[in-house]
Amino acid sequence: MKLTLLAASAAFLLSGCVIYVDGKSGNIDWGDRDLIHDTRQLSLAVADLEALDVLAGAGSLVIEGDSTIDAIEVTAEVYHHDTGDIRFSLEAQGDTAFLVATFDNSSYGSNNPYMDVTVRMPQDLLLKVDDGSGNITVNGSNGDVVIDDGSGSMLVENVRGEVTIDDGSGDIEVREVGKLTIIESGSGSVKS
Repeated sequence: MKLTLLAASAAFLLSGCVIYVDGKSGNIDWGDRDLIHDTRQLSLAVADLEALDVLAGAGSLVIEGDSTIDAIEVTAEVYHHDTGDIRFSLEAQGDTAFLVATFDNSSYGSNNPYMDVTVRMPQDLLLKVDDGSGNITVNGSNGDVVIDDGSGSMLVENVRGEVTIDDGSGDIEVREVGKLTIIESGSGSVKS
């Protein structure tokens, strides 16, 4: 009996079993195995700018206000199939900076591309966010913040101005803001 158990254990260990593990979270993630990963960065001086307008697709979005910088700094971890589908740009038009972080083609069945985007910006800029899906964090802004979000959880904190949120689905948590207006929250809890 012991010999049979030992032989079965050895056969299992030598069978070539492979387990794929996502290095970021430690969870098995079969969907990402065909995606290409790039890290991309953008920067824009804010000399005469008053606002930042963000258009983001799938993936997480973190926006941090920083009183010590005079530029908008963006880092994106891009997971994609085709480099030609990536839309990642930051440019000034008038008094507004426009950040685009999305894809031209995002329909690949269950293995869709996404970007995890981190933005550092001067605290005094007004902020407008149009986000498709994924978690959003906004922290440390002196200006007004307007968020139009499709889905994913949201945390907004340490905003001195007015926060206006139009949300499709996902939990919303708001802490230490000047004023809060929820236009619509499709599903998910709201905690303030």
